[in-house]
Amino acid sequence: MFIRPYFIVNPTAAGGRAARWWTAAEPVLRRHFPDLQSTVPDSRLEVGMLLQRCLDEGVKTIVGVGGDGTHHDLINGLVELDALDRCTYAPLPLGTGNDWCRTLAVPRHLVRWLSTMEEGLTVDHRIGRLRFDSGRIRYFINVAGMGYDAEVVRRAREQKWKHRLMYPLLTAVHLPGYQPPELILTYDDSRVTGRFHTINMGIGRYNGGGMQLVPQAHPTHDTLALTYARALPLHRIARHSWRFFTDTIGRVKGVTATHAESLNVEGVTGVEADGEYLGLGPVRADLLKASLRVHCGRIVENIYGVTT
Repeated sequence: MFIRPYFIVNPTAAGGRAARWWTAAEPVLRRHFPDLQSTVPDSRLEVGMLLQRCLDEGVKTIVGVGGDGTHHDLINGLVELDALDRCTYAPLPLGTGNDWCRTLAVPRHLVRWLSTMEEGLTVDHRIGRLRFDSGRIRYFINVAGMGYDAEVVRRAREQKWKHRLMYPLLTAVHLPGYQPPELILTYDDSRVTGRFHTINMGIGRYNGGGMQLVPQAHPTHDTLALTYARALPLHRIARHSWRFFTDTIGRVKGVTATHAESLNVEGVTGVEADGEYLGLGPVRADLLKASLRVHCGRIVENIYGVTT
C-alpha cells in the first residue's frame, strides 16, 4: 500500500466533525500504517509550509482528509511548490459533498477506503488552471463554475447548516430571482455571447452534492469538459431538473455539453472551483501540462455529452 504516508486532516471538514472522526480513526489507520505521520493544521495558511516540510522529509504519499475544499487547497499547494511529480496524492473523503471522490470511486467508509487503497490503482490526474485579469491564478482538480453555479457556492459558504443537498436546495430557492449575467464565452474556435445561467468546466464529473453538470468529463483526458446554458425559461429548468443528477443534461434544449482545450469568459460573473468561491471574473481556463498521480478506485469511463 502506501510507503510513509502523511495524513493532513482538515478539522473543519464535514461541518466540524472531522476532528472528532480523526480521533477515532487514527488508531485504526496506525494498525495498517505503522509509520503513519499526521497533522491537523490550525488554518489554511499552514498548508504550503506543511507540504514543503513533507517533501523535504521525503514523504511520497500525501493523504488529504476532508472534503472537496480540502483537496482543492492541498492540490493548489502542490502546484505552487512545483511538486506534482514528487509525490502521490490519496484523498480520504470526509466532507459534505465529496464530489471529486465520486468520480474516483473512492469510498468514504474507512474499511472500504482501506480496501480500495490496497488495490493500488492510480491515475495521472489532470489539473485545471484559472487565470484572472488581476494576475491571480488558482488551480482546480474537479469542477469550476460560473454564473448561477458560483452564486449558489457563494450563498452556501454563508450557511452554518451543511449537507450534500444544500446545493440543489439553494438552487431551488434563489434561482427564480437570479439575473443571468451578460458574458462572452470563447472556446477553441467558438464564440458565444448573451446571458448565461451557468458555465461549468470539468475534470471530474460530479459537483454540487452529486449533480452531473459535466458528465462528459474524465480526469485523464487532454481537454476540459464544458457545459453551458444561456438564459433558459424557468419552466424548462424546473421540468428538466431531474437531469442534473443524471448524465443527460446535454439533451436539454439551450444547453451545450462539449469539450475545450481552453476557454475565456469576458464579463462580470462569480467564479467557483471545487466548491470554493473565488471571486469575480473575467477568467481564462485551461489544463496544466503536468499531471498528478492520484490513488483511486475503478473509474467508470466517461459519457460524452451531446451538443444541442
